[in-house]
Amino acid sequence: MPKRTHEDSLETKRNILSSAKRLFSIRGYERTSLSDIAKYSGVTRGAIYWHFESKEDLLIELLDSLSREQFAEKDLVDACSESEPDPLGKIKSFLFTAMQKESVKFFTSTFVTMIIAIINGKSGNQELRQRMLEQRQLHNQKIVQALKNAINKGQLPKNLLVETVAEHISMFMTGYIHSCRVESNNSISANSKAFIELEFETIKKITSDLYLD
Repeated sequence: MPKRTHEDSLETKRNILSSAKRLFSIRGYERTSLSDIAKYSGVTRGAIYWHFESKEDLLIELLDSLSREQFAEKDLVDACSESEPDPLGKIKSFLFTAMQKESVKFFTSTFVTMIIAIINGKSGNQELRQRMLEQRQLHNQKIVQALKNAINKGQLPKNLLVETVAEHISMFMTGYIHSCRVESNNSISANSKAFIELEFETIKKITSDLYLD
């Protein structure tokens, strides 16, 4: 029997995550078991437990993988690096990716409906909701670091209220996702660059107004 390679293991893990996303989208969180995911993936339960300790672990890692692969998380990570010459541009690129057609399709999917149900306490459990909250906090910390880096590069005002602005960006994205979900003909995606530029111009103006003598 040929020896399994690291790449084989990664491919199995990707297959499990993809299968889990599909089943969660069809059945929801409660009605999807690890056995279901193993069967749909064509792997054993042992293979599932080799990669994930629980269904909660699997979902949290699935959300992480979606953030990396679908929403250009690397742009946000790059924006945090001191060696990045254009952190503000990277932040804008990250936001721009989240406003493209594929992202809009994702935000209106049954998978996101499931995630919202978990966050609202209608599905899952308190431990899972807490882990999702921690995931969001880590994401916001990256935005804070990226904004600080943009300030250090002279791209944003030195008196920027970083924590407040990071939360403002988070609220902006939450509102955008809600808009995608309630409007069948959403115009934000088509005008995403303009909206992002307006967002940061508003941030700069509010900061300036707060510190006027």
